Amino acid sequence: MSGAPAGRSLWRHGDFLRYWSACAVDVAGSGVTGVALPLIAVVSLHATVWEVSLLSFAERLPPLLAALPAGALADRHRKRPLMIGAVLVCAVAFTAVPLADAFGHLSLELLYAVALVTSGASLIGSTPRISYLPSLLPGERLLEANAKIGVVSSLADSAGAQLGGAIVTILGAARAVWCDVGSYLACALLLGSIRTPEPAPDPSTRKGSMRTEIADGVKYVVGHPTIRPLLLTGTVYTGVFALVTTLWDVYLLRDLSYTARTLGTLLSVAALGGVAGALAVERLVDRYGPARVMLTALAIAPFTEVPLLLAAPGRTGQVAIAAGLFVQLACATAQGSTQRSIRQAVCAPGMQGRMLATGQWITYGTRPLAALLAGAAGTWLGLWNTLALGTAALTIPFLVLLASSIRTMHHIPGSPAASRPPRPEGEPA
Repeated sequence: MSGAPAGRSLWRHGDFLRYWSACAVDVAGSGVTGVALPLIAVVSLHATVWEVSLLSFAERLPPLLAALPAGALADRHRKRPLMIGAVLVCAVAFTAVPLADAFGHLSLELLYAVALVTSGASLIGSTPRISYLPSLLPGERLLEANAKIGVVSSLADSAGAQLGGAIVTILGAARAVWCDVGSYLACALLLGSIRTPEPAPDPSTRKGSMRTEIADGVKYVVGHPTIRPLLLTGTVYTGVFALVTTLWDVYLLRDLSYTARTLGTLLSVAALGGVAGALAVERLVDRYGPARVMLTALAIAPFTEVPLLLAAPGRTGQVAIAAGLFVQLACATAQGSTQRSIRQAVCAPGMQGRMLATGQWITYGTRPLAALLAGAAGTWLGLWNTLALGTAALTIPFLVLLASSIRTMHHIPGSPAASRPPRPEGEPA
């Protein structure tokens, strides 16, 4: 491991910068596609609420099907080749969208197929990418690294969404997808340029069958006293949030009559909230502890949806929604970086890939079901009523974490703060 010394800035760690840049380029390109694909479906192909929910279902199904094998693969093999191969598959798959548009064959069925393939490839790549970080840096630098990655990811997402709105306006939604294709190719080059030798996989991970390894990963996560409650909270949060976000684009584009540029601007402002959360999380955790940071972020989440429910078409509504989304992404990034750092710090090295994959399977497995539920509820109850129910349900993750033992955690295990001896009674902090 080529870890940066405790007092040395990660900005001077060359391989971390390459890893960090690869994440930024990837997210920026995905930000463009995040604006383009809904517009293709809703505006160009006139998709219904149910058809939009099927697109969301296709994007969110792979974690339910392939997360567990992806984790076993990440622990069995070197992670960098998996990461590079996955982004190249995404690049090839996304070329189908602008090419089909150029030849007049663009359809919802094609979008469903592309969404399914790219989401599956992204899963195969993201599992080793996230679990690769502990082999690149020492444990005490993980929160700092995750915060820095959170900052650049949010900035890139913001830039990508803003750029996506402009490119879609100029070139059209389908041709804008070329930007994402280019971002995947750049990401592959950056990941390929990392020089730090990757430790060989633990030979013990190959002693059993793939099924045995997967089962061991599930047992490890379910039986871990720290990881289990974090994933339970994340599962509830992700499921409810997936229901709400499935309907955002349709509600904004149809009910509130927002344009592509306005949608891109809103997503851009929301991503900047992620920057704020990533910049603040280290100091907040150091001062208040990880439990308070996560609980506070989850408690605020339902209130950030209220502007969306109350807004009317026009500039005032846009500003209110943007403010709500800004705070929402700040809270989501702060609590996400914190819980991810905790899980990475407490997990055994040989279980990092399977821990992450099991978490994705449990947590993200709710998203395709939530997407279908959103489509059905949005069709039968109406978009506004479904969004209101989802907003109320966002209170549940807070209650789940509050009921767990994590609520008493004052420091991230393995961090410098956790290793400090307790101060004598009466000594000032």
